[in-house]
Formats: sequence, C-alpha cells, structure tokens
Amino acid sequence: MGRKSPANIEKAEARVERARLPPLNALRSFEAVALHGSFAAAAAGLNVTHWAVGKQIRLLEDWFGKPLFERRARGVRLTDEGAALLGDVSDAFDRLATGTARLRDAGSARRISGTVRVNALVSFALSWLLPRLPDFCLQFPDIDVQVSTTSRRLRYLGDAFDIGVRSGPEQGPGLVSRMFMADVRLPACAPALLRQHPIHSVADLRHHTLLHSASTKGAWTHWLRTAGAPGLRPARQMEFEHVFLQQAAAVEGLGVALASLPLILRDLAAGRLVCPLPATTWRAPDYAMVLSAERDSDPAVSAFRNWMLQAAAEAPSTPPSA
Repeated sequence: MGRKSPANIEKAEARVERARLPPLNALRSFEAVALHGSFAAAAAGLNVTHWAVGKQIRLLEDWFGKPLFERRARGVRLTDEGAALLGDVSDAFDRLATGTARLRDAGSARRISGTVRVNALVSFALSWLLPRLPDFCLQFPDIDVQVSTTSRRLRYLGDAFDIGVRSGPEQGPGLVSRMFMADVRLPACAPALLRQHPIHSVADLRHHTLLHSASTKGAWTHWLRTAGAPGLRPARQMEFEHVFLQQAAAVEGLGVALASLPLILRDLAAGRLVCPLPATTWRAPDYAMVLSAERDSDPAVSAFRNWMLQAAAEAPSTPPSA
C-alpha cells in the first residue's frame, strides 16, 4: 500500500475529531432547556415529549460525566459547567446558522416575512444599527423592523421586544445573552484638533479637553490607568448626557472623546474622526445580544439575528492610524 497523502491524513484527523463530538441532538435539547428554564417548556418548543428531552439531557450528562443542570421543584438551573457549555454551544449554532444563511439564494431570503422588534441603546442604534439597516431591508424586503431605544433592563420590558442590544450581558426569565461584539474604547478626535496640538503620546492629552458622557463617567479613568497615566490632568473637561452627543462633540472639534470603536467606524472612514493613539485601548464590557427565548426560532427574528452577527464579524477590529 502507498503512503497516505497529507490531504488524506488531514481528512482522517478531522473525522477523528468529529467522532469526539457529543450527540448533536442532545446539544440542541440542552440549549432549549437552558433557554426555557424547564424540560417541559423546551419539549414544547422542540415539539417533542418531556421524556424525550430528559433522555437527551441524561445522555449528554453521561457523555460529559458531570451534571449540566440543577433540578429544582420549579424548573432547572444551569450548573457552572453547564453555563460554560451553553456559551460554546450557542456560538457554534450561531456560526452554523450564519454559514447556512449565506448559502441561501436571494429568492429564498426574500420569501421570509414577519416583524422584528429591536430594542437598543440610543447611541448603538444611531451609530451602528441605522447606518447598516438599509442593507438588511434590501436583503429581506418582506420583514418589517421596529426599532425602539431605552437603557432600561430588558427583563422589565416583558414581551415588547425580540432582540435587544446592551453593554454587557443581561439575564432574566425567558432571556438569553450572547456576546455580540467587542467594545474597544480609545481616544478619538477631529483631525483639525491635532493640527493645533498634536497627540504623539498619552502625556499630550494634558493640552486637550477630554469629553465625557453621563453614562460612561469612569471610562477615561479606566483608560488612563491602562495607559499608565492615572494622574493625568487635561486642560479642560466637558460632559454630555448621551454617548452620541459626546461623539458629535468630538466630530465638531470640541475635544477628545474616549470612543467605542464599533460606533465610530463610519466617522473614521469618512475622515471626521481620527484615533491618534490606536495602540492604546481599553476593553469595555462587550456588546451583548439579548434574545427573547420565545421568539428566537421565528424565521424573521433568526434572519435579523444572523444578519447582525455577520455585520459584526465583517467590521474592522482595529482602528486606522491618525
């Protein structure tokens, strides 16, 4: 027999790795139970019996050799191991959904209809969602999108939304949070500001006005500590009620904002803002996509969720140099 080619060896190794995967049907049942908080609700959502879901969960727990849920009088709760697994399983299913969505032809996408209710932070809606929304409407002309904005916790909104976007995860009955996009913060300002007082190092910020927003008061403190200059005193400071006002003030040349990179990508591309210190960043809580478990499988909601994940994956993760 001849020697196996590298390609055949790679395929054989891939088959071995797949053989080590847990049963996929069991993973599907696991995610459903985790989202709904009970075997009965998961069974109803999957259109199978309570017994069938329980069997799949026992199969998965036997496969891992450890419990994934704490059984309680009313429903179940994830163990620490189960909570860790849920993030990986949900991400894997999301990637699979995104990959299959890309293979659908435009005609198939256009046949999806329905309504998606999106609730997001005001600054995220203005700076990230709305500029990209025409692309979604072009791909899915029969899906109506309703956008609302508030900073209230989504668990207080009841069933008034399908998809929410928040800074950091949010848990609650009937909700599931998934990391959506990294929030990298770094200084940003109008190009004209640098012609007056160049910023070559963190110390140069002492010649500038630092811009704050009421909801991110501690951001500059965190960034300066990360940058090794916790005691830096700027020439002046200004505070605005909302992040989008702080960002607009930076565009107008009023000072330097500690901006969320995903929210200023359009301003950077248009030359309205520059990042004079692109290598010095601070990682704020990630943007989280918060889903209503009851509506997660709705075709219109799934289409919007997958579109958002794809748009986030395609966005640059590092800023251009000033």
